[in-house]
Amino acid sequence: MDIIEIRKIFNTGDQQQIELMARNILVHGQSHEYMQRLSYYADEFNDLLSMTNPESKDYLALVYILAEHLKEVNNGACACSIVKKPMYNSPERLSGILEILDEKRDVENYGIRVHSRCLACGKAYESTTVESGFGQKVIWNDFPHAT
Repeated sequence: MDIIEIRKIFNTGDQQQIELMARNILVHGQSHEYMQRLSYYADEFNDLLSMTNPESKDYLALVYILAEHLKEVNNGACACSIVKKPMYNSPERLSGILEILDEKRDVENYGIRVHSRCLACGKAYESTTVESGFGQKVIWNDFPHAT
């Protein structure tokens, strides 16, 4: 998906399509290069977002997260900083950004613990995926070193 497609989706005014577009960008294994290219349009993306109904902010939560992330990447942050955003992101969903190094059952928390590393900057993370309500929750922590 490029900025031309993103403009078209925003221009429809269809909130569901706008939210699905953001979800697609954020959770389908995008690469560092893709996020860097898209971040060049961070200001335009935020301008397009400002034209949506402000009362829809809760519904468009992922769009706002993407807008913030694009600004950060454009200002020099690594694409792996997405792991700290308040959204459901598992290491598998970030396969273009993170490399999974190790995966183990977390018997104590009834979950799965994953060690991963950023493909660009090498920063290491530990995530624990646990059942939560009607779905799953991923808890992210920085990991002292990549193995």
